[in-house]
Amino acid sequence: MSGSWGNVFWSMPKSLEQICAALKVNAHFRQPMRRLTSLRIGGEIACVAYPDTPEKAAALVRALRENNVPWSPLGYGTNLLAADGPLERVAISLRALATPVRFDGLRVTVPAGYSLPRLVNQCAERGLSGLEGLAPIPGSVGGAVKMNAGAHGYEIADVIVAVDVVRDGQLVALPREALHFAYRQSPFTTQDLILSTTLQLRSGNAGTSRAEIAEYRRRRAATQPVNANSAGCMFKNPRPDLAAGRIIDELGMKGESIGGATISPVHANFIVTDGKARTADVLALIERIRERVREVHGIELELEVEVWE
Repeated sequence: MSGSWGNVFWSMPKSLEQICAALKVNAHFRQPMRRLTSLRIGGEIACVAYPDTPEKAAALVRALRENNVPWSPLGYGTNLLAADGPLERVAISLRALATPVRFDGLRVTVPAGYSLPRLVNQCAERGLSGLEGLAPIPGSVGGAVKMNAGAHGYEIADVIVAVDVVRDGQLVALPREALHFAYRQSPFTTQDLILSTTLQLRSGNAGTSRAEIAEYRRRRAATQPVNANSAGCMFKNPRPDLAAGRIIDELGMKGESIGGATISPVHANFIVTDGKARTADVLALIERIRERVREVHGIELELEVEVWE
């Protein structure tokens, strides 16, 4: 929804300010998305709101819906591609949520805005195993649940036993049996606001887990552009035995650029940006990749990143 601010936001940010003030939700208005995403690109968003309790988060969703204001959950922006123009929406961040991490035996309940790498480290130190392969994945726990993040044979869905979410403006607790996950897919829509998740881990050894985590991070540093502006893997793997990066690499596309966006010479499933890149550059490069893969292999690559337009 890029372009002009439109009727909803023409009188904004006053109306948004009133909504957030009435609910006592901290909010920042007209924020540049390049400061909120790991790709360091994107236009200006109308508002970023930071509710600090689940009840405020639910009330905010209800108020935005009642006022016909579009909104989206915002994690750490590590899997997000935001349009260049003004974004006519509110981003709801849960990084200020005052819900603590709770350990109970082999279970841990963690708020959605919590850092996934930090959680993995804390579990390892407590002798809790089952998350080690997720250690190199940047971003929030909520974002990991939303996309069913996985690496090195691990998927977060494998250890989820419950998720608390705002759905249709109401606080809802969903048990594992009500949740259906697949490869990089979850049952949560763009209008679900994940608040927290409970994970069932297994007893492990802190030293063994630390060594495993260190090895996964070493591999990531050796095979991915960890110091560049990127959103991680751009495309999902078409099949478990067929990596999108390998397909793109074998087409000789590493290093190809459009504007300030480049297919990483380190890993072909990463698009990296320089300080002058625009989202339009990334989108054009995505389309070039998809066209080449479609022409040569008849495969339709599916995006792994979320796109805000």
